[in-house]
Amino acid sequence: MKYIIIGLVLTFSILGLSISTPLKAETKKDCLQAKHSDFYDAFLVLLDPYARKVINKKYPTRSYALWNSDILEVKRITGGFSNYDFMVKVKYDTYTGPHNPPEGPVIITFKVKTDKVTVLDIEG
Repeated sequence: MKYIIIGLVLTFSILGLSISTPLKAETKKDCLQAKHSDFYDAFLVLLDPYARKVINKKYPTRSYALWNSDILEVKRITGGFSNYDFMVKVKYDTYTGPHNPPEGPVIITFKVKTDKVTVLDIEG
């Protein structure tokens, strides 16, 4: 009997199962909190002035909310230690008007360097 209990404990440990931890359904709020970490949100805030300028120039009546924006890709342009050139692709879900009818996504590709941020492409 002792060996059966030890075997079950080892099996649960190997499979990563926990008897004391019940499964929890993931809510939409949990997903947003997992997606929007402090680092993620800081990145969106730092890119916001550049995105707002480009979107307002191309689509003067549109707006967007940072909480509804998605970083699609972050890619280091030059490899190696202490090279801080990145290509960042962000999707902004835009809307127009007081009741926020959706206008569709705008995807902006940024080149981020230590001394400046430039917009490489805007789709949408």
